[in-house]
Amino acid sequence: MSSVSEVRLPPGRLARLTLLAILVAALIATAIINRRVDRALDAPVSAEQAVEFVPLIAGSPLPFWGGEDVESVVSVQGGLYAAGAFGVARLETPKDAPGKGLDRVDISEALPTRRASALTAWRTGLAVGLELEGLFVYRDGDWSEVRSGFGPLHVRALAETPSGELWIGAREGLFRMGFAERVMSRLHKSPVRAVLVAEGGRVVSGGETGLLVTRGGATTSMRVEGADTPWVEDLVLFDSRVFAVTPTGLFGEGPDGVLRAIAGGGNLGSIAVQGDHLFATADPPDSSVRLFDRALRPQSEQVPSPARRVFVMGESLVADTAKGLVERVKDAWRPLSRRRDQEGFGNTHVGALAAYRDRLFVGFFDGGLAELAPIPPSGPALQSGAKQDPPMMLRALTNVGSSPIWAVNALLDAGGVLHVASLRGAFRFDGSRVTPVDGSGAAFSLARTGGGVAIGYGEGVLLPERKLLSAFHGLPGNQATALAPNEGGLLVGTPSGLGYVEGLKVRWRVASGEGKLPHPWVTAILPVEGSVLIGTYGGGVVRRAGRMLDKGEWNPFPETEGLKVNTGCLVEAFGRVYAGTDGTGLFRLSKDGTRFERLKLSLPSQRVTALFEMGGFLYIGTDEGLTRWSVERDVQP
Repeated sequence: MSSVSEVRLPPGRLARLTLLAILVAALIATAIINRRVDRALDAPVSAEQAVEFVPLIAGSPLPFWGGEDVESVVSVQGGLYAAGAFGVARLETPKDAPGKGLDRVDISEALPTRRASALTAWRTGLAVGLELEGLFVYRDGDWSEVRSGFGPLHVRALAETPSGELWIGAREGLFRMGFAERVMSRLHKSPVRAVLVAEGGRVVSGGETGLLVTRGGATTSMRVEGADTPWVEDLVLFDSRVFAVTPTGLFGEGPDGVLRAIAGGGNLGSIAVQGDHLFATADPPDSSVRLFDRALRPQSEQVPSPARRVFVMGESLVADTAKGLVERVKDAWRPLSRRRDQEGFGNTHVGALAAYRDRLFVGFFDGGLAELAPIPPSGPALQSGAKQDPPMMLRALTNVGSSPIWAVNALLDAGGVLHVASLRGAFRFDGSRVTPVDGSGAAFSLARTGGGVAIGYGEGVLLPERKLLSAFHGLPGNQATALAPNEGGLLVGTPSGLGYVEGLKVRWRVASGEGKLPHPWVTAILPVEGSVLIGTYGGGVVRRAGRMLDKGEWNPFPETEGLKVNTGCLVEAFGRVYAGTDGTGLFRLSKDGTRFERLKLSLPSQRVTALFEMGGFLYIGTDEGLTRWSVERDVQP
């Protein structure tokens, strides 16, 4: 017999409770479905801000080595322009090699960073969105930044209407601006990744929270039936219907306005329409492009190399492939513009830099090792910028095949070999062979000491004498994120503070709460005459004056308060100290050593992730590629 008594409800009451439960469930489901729409509609139609066009002044052009992915190609007044990881470029026929495809002529010098996420023609000029920096306009050879009361926008999509309106899709929502106006309007606040100007005055926008349609200033949602997630990545108008790419696949609009899955439309990357066909790339990319006719029957066409994106350029269809841009002409694909880096290993996030055998070696956080090497005489020039610089290219060394090196944190030339600290451990590289170093787990830092090379691991610092010191031995933490030899000992930075090791023992430590470090997470250490500069992730830079075994005097640099100094990004070059930060670019210590000042340089990204001086140049690694600046000719005050 059950220990719980059975309770029987009268039939009428049971029916009422059942009906009530159904109504409550329906209300909850409706609330969940409409929540995204509520967020999208909380920006009134009258949300407007004044717009200012601020001219940009181009500085000295810097070379660039990094990503070559193309996000957009447009035709303006007979000229072709491309935008992507490399910035913005004009595509021209080379005078010395006609018939070999179009060259990229960089026009990005005045822009604050390079990675362009969107490009469109805007009347006779260009509108460009930078992934992290906002909206910019290029007219008559000059750049202007578009500023408004909405603040910097993370622009991810742009579209121009026949009447000259510019529609801007950003992480902050959907915006509109007329060509002759000085006002920007926000139509909704849902994040946007794709914008489509459709028929009947409709503007369709899609992003992480779904698909929306704006018409006459009002925004409503569009239903995507059967999608696993509301995320929308790309949009086109085909046969007067809206088509969208989602992580689930391709969806097309039906007569009832609902988008439903298209047979054969799974695993797509991007879409574009030319003539009677919708074209799509595969995700991940392969050496084919899918076609859908008006009856939505899937087909396939081969392209010269794996294609990552397709887009329309005037009347032409263009694809960005592993070897460059290709154009579809009379049902065949022909080369349009080659990638300058024909090895195409595709890594851009620089994790560390070092000189080895008179060449600059680059360790990638999203890859392995590469070297900056001269381009063979028959190869195309990768380097853009100062004409006197020799053409160079990044040549992949260890991130191919079965190399164990991946996610490089530090590099050090010592004892005739290049030492590598990576998330897969520590290694030695002699130019051709990789040898693992006996150790445990991920390695984060390296330092040359009197006894050999010290290696910072996640569980402590391994001294050349094969002794591992950790928090158990007195260090403020286990993970050794920064190492620097000084006065016969070793400074050890951790996320919890700073320690000093001498004679195989921890002599002192400074931890959180003592008021000496502006932030406990130590990422960079640079001994200079009479003191040590210490970079932190979130507290800027502090100077410790005095000998290592004395009490010392700690003085922060107030102007660096809150700055996130990245690992290893404190270096001295030609008597000046430079600091690389996460998101705020490059800083330099004044000549009198009293304060840090931000340098106005057009970098691949404001996230400076590695610094190294070599041959009179300061090499600046970022999460979007590598550049260099002549510190030998530095004339900034």
